[in-house]
Amino acid sequence: MKFGICGYGNLGKAVEKVVKTNQDQIVGIFSRRKDVKSELGTQVFDYQDAKNFVGKIDVMVMCGGSQEDLLWQSPQMCKYFNIIDTFDTHASIQSHRQALDKVAKESGHVAIYSCGWDPGLFSMIRGLSNGVFKTAPKTFWGKGVSQGHSEALRNIPGILDAIQFTVPNSEAIKKCQSDPLAEIDGKSMHERHCFVALDGTRNFEDIQKQIKETENYFKGQKVIVNVCSPEEIQDLKKKMFHQGVVFAGDKDSSLEFSVKMQNNPLFTAKILYAYSNAIKKLESGAYNPTDIPVKYLEKNDNFKKLI
Repeated sequence: MKFGICGYGNLGKAVEKVVKTNQDQIVGIFSRRKDVKSELGTQVFDYQDAKNFVGKIDVMVMCGGSQEDLLWQSPQMCKYFNIIDTFDTHASIQSHRQALDKVAKESGHVAIYSCGWDPGLFSMIRGLSNGVFKTAPKTFWGKGVSQGHSEALRNIPGILDAIQFTVPNSEAIKKCQSDPLAEIDGKSMHERHCFVALDGTRNFEDIQKQIKETENYFKGQKVIVNVCSPEEIQDLKKKMFHQGVVFAGDKDSSLEFSVKMQNNPLFTAKILYAYSNAIKKLESGAYNPTDIPVKYLEKNDNFKKLI
């Protein structure tokens, strides 16, 4: 397969590494930034030049952020290519799907959206759990670095750089482990630990207020904001670990599905690469991992041996 990579942050770099490890071709990296250089020697092009590569790329992997980039970049790129993205703003996923499905069908392309470990793998487990137990599963994230929440912090005026660690409530986890039907207050399931370096253009109180009122990311949750130096943020950015768990069950049985990773972007990139194998097996339109048979991820018939 021939890949394009749109965006060259942590996820873009991880996708580049995974694709090259699997010995597939990367036609180019497409970025709006002028100072981007590939760490592995891939050629870099301006974002606007992507349309010149129609017919030369099998799938464009969208590696921008959900808050500012993917809502418009994914539909735009889908006019020219099959695309796959990691859109993770849960409240907006259905509207994102509708926009992508329209463009994909009009252009004859396939768009795979919200493809990662959550949403993505966890979405499938939640659907499966609900089908089996007829009860709502509970999802915990962390402790670990949330790429989306970190990006949301960096988009706030006055913040020079930032990183966010999601910390689950250990008592709530224990409660779910002993009783999957336990009543848990959603607002108390996690804490959002924000580490920010300020650029001096706004006072801290205003920035903290805006952080805590950011819809879909921090509003309504317990948020702890720590001011750090840019050097301290860079040190924290070396920590790319994350984890999560889904609990489900009834009075007679229970299910627990968990993931752990030392490198969140790299694990996400592996999922994106796996699902890219499904693109040539799908008709034009928009799909998420819950729509795609697992056997479509295989390049050969190994799936039959795993049943």
